[in-house]
Amino acid sequence: MPLGRSAKHLNLTLRNLASSLIQYESITTTQAKAKLTQKYIEHLITKTKRADQTNPQQLAKVKELLRGHLYNHDITLPKMLETFPQRYANRVNGYTRILKLENRIGDNAPQCIIEMVDNGSREMRFWITAKTVARLELQGLPLDHLTEKNMKDLLLRRENGEAVFRDAVETCKKEFFGTEEQKKELKVLLPRIKGDTSGYHRTFTNYVVVPRPNKSSGAEKVDAAAGAEKVDA
Repeated sequence: MPLGRSAKHLNLTLRNLASSLIQYESITTTQAKAKLTQKYIEHLITKTKRADQTNPQQLAKVKELLRGHLYNHDITLPKMLETFPQRYANRVNGYTRILKLENRIGDNAPQCIIEMVDNGSREMRFWITAKTVARLELQGLPLDHLTEKNMKDLLLRRENGEAVFRDAVETCKKEFFGTEEQKKELKVLLPRIKGDTSGYHRTFTNYVVVPRPNKSSGAEKVDAAAGAEKVDA
């Protein structure tokens, strides 16, 4: 079984993690648990969205499903039945996001943050991107391709996204780079290395393509072999 647990223990673990994620919309756990929780909760959200809540039978069936898979029903059920279907009406999937962290001290387990996307002011990726933009602006550097992509993705489905993001950038400038010591640290940072970004977001570069020489035909090979035999003779 995943996580080295029995089926009953695993189900209780995922039920607890999913309930906490719905309640707080952002939790920190290990990467293995986060991946299982992501699959668990996105399946429930999709089931809830597909149900016709105007139909009493379907509504009762969905409520029974959620009660059997979640805790804290007074908090989780209203969010699952009202908040999330409205928030993710234009999304087919991808209701959660995983952000990797440093390994945990002690057992060195890989940690991460799993959060609900478009959750407002608690969205960690939103603030990480805002802090990056604030640092680059204070250093006088242009935005790199990955930061631009993250910014566009975050503002795609957010009301007044640009204004809210600019407020977040200014807040990050004051909170993280407001003192004189912090401003001095910005100046001594290493310059950004130019070139391709690694992984999925690799930028395209116009490499010089050298054409491959044409392969010799069969007749030319025979003639070359015959000439070699004559030389040997």
